[in-house]
Amino acid sequence: MNSSPFDREMWIIGRMKHLDVSAIWSQFHYASISDGTFVSFRSPDINRTSIKAAKIEDILDGTYVPSFEVLGESFSFDYGQDGGQNYDCVFIEAASTVLVPEICDEIVYETVADDPNFVQAHFVDKNYQYLQNIYDPIQFKGLGLSMEGLPMKSNGLPFPLEQQIVDTSQNPGRYRLCQGYVETSAAYMWFGDLFWQITGADPILAASRMPEGVTMVFDKCWKLHSSTGLFRDESTASIQIGIREAVFGQLNTKNQDKGLPD
Repeated sequence: MNSSPFDREMWIIGRMKHLDVSAIWSQFHYASISDGTFVSFRSPDINRTSIKAAKIEDILDGTYVPSFEVLGESFSFDYGQDGGQNYDCVFIEAASTVLVPEICDEIVYETVADDPNFVQAHFVDKNYQYLQNIYDPIQFKGLGLSMEGLPMKSNGLPFPLEQQIVDTSQNPGRYRLCQGYVETSAAYMWFGDLFWQITGADPILAASRMPEGVTMVFDKCWKLHSSTGLFRDESTASIQIGIREAVFGQLNTKNQDKGLPD
């Protein structure tokens, strides 16, 4: 429904300024991209419009790059530091021919699964996640989507900036950016030890509360998998809600406002 040719997306979240982004890029490159592929590299200080993918690791290992984007024909790889939410984040967007569950699992397992600075990762259908989280009426109009029957709420701004927006708070595919982590529900999720420290949730209890067809097991880190495959619409809403309640339903208001541990 959006204009991007990339229909799948992986998020990787880590401790602020500690995520091993060079290792993540190298593993993604190794698993999905040939060395001779030409890409563009953009950061605040470096702009290369045509560079071989094999050269990106040299850039990352040779200098400190606080944020960057690598863009290829069938993927984009973005790294940034979210100071407001206090975490590092990697977003890998790609076509379904490039980004598959096995590749995502390999990226996590080979790079960050047992890293004490790894918080969480998840893999989603990008279009579904996008539609579940848009709230601006202008976006709905631009996409030609009807807002009839959708719950509405105020944007909370004073007059004359106040307006009604779509209330996404009950959408099964919504996400919420929290201090140090992201609240979401996905068919493929990974959780580092740091996630449970930050949230105060219990992984064993979460695993025991998973809905039918969803497993969560430990192998270097906790891994969640739904037998449905990627969530693409609300036909799997009950499973999405069940996952969210199992993992995040344990959190009280105090835990949700908690930042990273020292």
